[in-house]
Amino acid sequence: MTVLHRFSKKHKRQSLLFVRPDYHCSFIYRDELRKRGWKADVFVDPLYPRKLLYRDDVITAPHSYSIQKYRYLRYMNNIVAILWWLLKATRYKYHVYYGRPPVNSYFETKFGLTRIFGRDFSVELAIARFFGIRLIYVPPGCHDEALKEEVMKFDNGQVCGNCGAYDRCDDNKNKLNFSRLRRYFDARVGFGTLDPTVYVASHMKYKVIDLDLWCPDMEVPPEHVLPETNALRIMHSSNLAASGRTWKQRDIKGSPFVFEAVDRLKAEGYNVDYYFVDNVRSRDMRYYQAQADIVVDQLRYGWWGSTLIECAALGKPVICYLRESWKSRFLSIFKEYSSLPVIEADVDTIYDELKKLVDNESYRLKNGHEMRKFAEQHFNPESNVKAFIKLLESI
Repeated sequence: MTVLHRFSKKHKRQSLLFVRPDYHCSFIYRDELRKRGWKADVFVDPLYPRKLLYRDDVITAPHSYSIQKYRYLRYMNNIVAILWWLLKATRYKYHVYYGRPPVNSYFETKFGLTRIFGRDFSVELAIARFFGIRLIYVPPGCHDEALKEEVMKFDNGQVCGNCGAYDRCDDNKNKLNFSRLRRYFDARVGFGTLDPTVYVASHMKYKVIDLDLWCPDMEVPPEHVLPETNALRIMHSSNLAASGRTWKQRDIKGSPFVFEAVDRLKAEGYNVDYYFVDNVRSRDMRYYQAQADIVVDQLRYGWWGSTLIECAALGKPVICYLRESWKSRFLSIFKEYSSLPVIEADVDTIYDELKKLVDNESYRLKNGHEMRKFAEQHFNPESNVKAFIKLLESI
């Protein structure tokens, strides 16, 4: 019996490690898999923003991927990382990466490993493949599914032109990432919207939400209760402050247009309050969402994010820009949906859609009810985990 065979015996047939959390998604999948007898865990590296962490019960490594000041510390940093990976991470049959895998480390480039094995070589991924681990990739954004030159075509460059990651998004790096994905990964999740031309994706209902935790009648802890008001609260959230940017800089969500639309409604005598959230821990966000009457997600990108998913489960009417080509593709892949209850608007029509919701209470309440029903059908972890397991077992 070989060493590799003896080590592989430690693998549980049903074992999975989320290498980087996908907001609440990874934790909900982990819990659902555990209910079904899986060994499932979430790994969080020391550099992961703690404000984005939904739960604290995670696995952490005794090292940091940050570049150390002294050379010998850089060597030790990578050696510790590799040893930890051998001892811990290789005990799982599946690894799920949210976002692109690690770039070439100091260790790989200093010792010429990339010159020998290629620029897309990765020690971490090579170790995983050596031990028979299956790798699954979940893309967090457009530059993880398509080249920048393709995304630049959307709305005459408005998507890229208003993206805070524009300067860091480089097609040379993107191409290297896609090459690494094709070389090492067994499956790449698609969401039914953008059709990647750089790799083959398996489209599925991946996004999930805890429908008991995010529910219309949830209780809000006293420390998160907002001051009483008889005005309609229009909520919009962004990470502008966290990223060090302002509305005068790039803003993919179209936040200034939401503010201007609400300001215009106020000037016309409507009893509304603009409720902007940008400095709240992810795990506490639902308490503020629950107190909103209307929610605006984004007006530029072209599809929904975690805000819509969470607020749909809370039974809130949500305004969001849906790109027509992505919407058509989504509906053609998931044929059980003839339409979507999302209230669609962009930077030019946000005022009109907000006014309709403010003017018509029955329309507002009806849409909130439809959104909750949509969340139960589309983001239900009990049904979506079955499709996820099917994908895992297929590789």
